[in-house]
Amino acid sequence: MISCTKTEETPQDLKPTINFKGGGNYISQDATLDISQDFTIGITASANATSGTKLTSLYVSRTYNNAIWFDSTFTFSEAYIDYDFQFTSLTVEGTERIAFKVTDKDGQTNEVSLSITTQHAAGLINFFTQKILGSYDNNNTGSSFASVDGTVYNLADAKTNATKIDWLYFYGQTNQATIASPFDSDARSVYPSIETWSVKNATLFKKITTAVDWDSIADDTLILQLTGDGVTESKVNQLAVGDILGFITVTGKHGLIKIDAIVTGSDGTITFSVKVQQ
Repeated sequence: MISCTKTEETPQDLKPTINFKGGGNYISQDATLDISQDFTIGITASANATSGTKLTSLYVSRTYNNAIWFDSTFTFSEAYIDYDFQFTSLTVEGTERIAFKVTDKDGQTNEVSLSITTQHAAGLINFFTQKILGSYDNNNTGSSFASVDGTVYNLADAKTNATKIDWLYFYGQTNQATIASPFDSDARSVYPSIETWSVKNATLFKKITTAVDWDSIADDTLILQLTGDGVTESKVNQLAVGDILGFITVTGKHGLIKIDAIVTGSDGTITFSVKVQQ
């Protein structure tokens, strides 16, 4: 007697093939791009070499924060497809997954995907150094500053240029050395003429508590990191030499102020440097 057993056959892989197109301007692997940057992904897919079953659809999806925010399905009946997709990266910093799934007439599928990480493109900044403002009893030095061009204004000229004034300086008994927006109530109390200005810009500030290498700041990358949250105050008081303040203007410009010197008193001065987005 002869005993025999049935030989198990290895299941055939009948999936269609799908691949990213490489070279040129194509994105074919995980990449980091600037916010709102245009890019191209190319896809080729073919029927399975063994089954020859035609392709019937290609499903495209974009997933961010674990949610699909875009998807689309393309239908056809082809043995081979070649598609180029034009995309624009996210408008916020983060990472999304872009996936492509091809399906054939037998329901066999195959998929490829990649991740796109978006980051803020470094922007140019203006740098103003050794700017001096005087307190309310100082008749020789202007008390108002415009970060758009680094101009110091006296009160009379500040009123004429109210749309440009981002902050004023005063030294008070309680607040001591203080930088405040024209909208701040204490600033308007110290300088009553602000009430007659056509515009009182509500610049916002915060004192930076982390160490900052001031000299290394050559673009707005670190500025945006330091002013990404917590910039909510209309003034910062009790300033000291070496303090660094973050600010955001009413036009949306982010910047930093470094306090270089303070001469105390109501007729004293403050000297500072500024780095701000262009």
